[in-house]
Amino acid sequence: MALPVLRVMQRSCKRIVLWGPLPYLELLAASGLDSNCLAYHRRRGISGVSDAIHAAADMRRFRADAILLLPNSFESALLATIAGIPRRVGYATDGRELLLTDVASEIRPQHIVHEANRFARLAEHAGFDDAGPNDYQLSISAPDNHTEKILPPCSKYVGIFAGSANDPAKRWPVDSFAHLINLLHQEWGVHPVLFGTNADRPVNDAIIAVCKTEVANLSGISLTDLARALMQCRMVVSNDTGGAHLSAALGRPTAVVFGPTDPTRSCPRGEHVVQLSKQCFCQPCGYDECPLDHACMETLSPDQVFTKVEGLWWAAQ
Repeated sequence: MALPVLRVMQRSCKRIVLWGPLPYLELLAASGLDSNCLAYHRRRGISGVSDAIHAAADMRRFRADAILLLPNSFESALLATIAGIPRRVGYATDGRELLLTDVASEIRPQHIVHEANRFARLAEHAGFDDAGPNDYQLSISAPDNHTEKILPPCSKYVGIFAGSANDPAKRWPVDSFAHLINLLHQEWGVHPVLFGTNADRPVNDAIIAVCKTEVANLSGISLTDLARALMQCRMVVSNDTGGAHLSAALGRPTAVVFGPTDPTRSCPRGEHVVQLSKQCFCQPCGYDECPLDHACMETLSPDQVFTKVEGLWWAAQ
């Protein structure tokens, strides 16, 4: 969702420095985003204090004129302040207003604003131009034969993001994903591929255990290799996770299952994206754990999803 803003900054600035988790920086580098990269990962406990101090020192060495704080966290604003960056632009979230030199006003009503629009508003406040139609797209280069080592060439791969390690309520049930995979293989002869982080591996293993067809499990591959593998997929079905946004940015036909989260705020954009939702009375609740019966996910049937994704499959021929 931040990609359009990064593209605009790339065109407008003599030099930009991207600060964030290393996997994201590697992905952007592979996509051709020309910038300096400053990786940051803070460990837990006392070691994390050292990581934060070193990050602020590294930021100071770049002598940046300004920083656009896309994260809403207090920590990001604090480190930018310690680094001595003179102009710090962001939203007054997480109690950090006094750490910012430029506070952007929120778009109202805030609860139905797409995150991509919030980022665009922040860039506008900082003086950048609007994003163009191609700024939402992502393309990934790959060394010769590298992608084939991840997934051999095939025209019938369907990517599946069944996990959501930090937010269990966003997961469509294991049995539902397995049933959908069986339907896709039976009707169209697809080759299903499960994606996700290492934390999602148990969910993917559980799906494989009840599937009636062979399923590839690529849990834990790097973010850049994930993007390359997604380019091999004819279609992607996903929970509301980062994988859905990556798939859509790469131009893959993408179907996204929504339960407790609000598609108005977080659905990937594009005509090649389909929303899948049961639309229960309690949606969207935003809870990490459902206090009721999780009807938004439990009652969304694989047959309903199959019917909704049929158009994506045939359009992708």
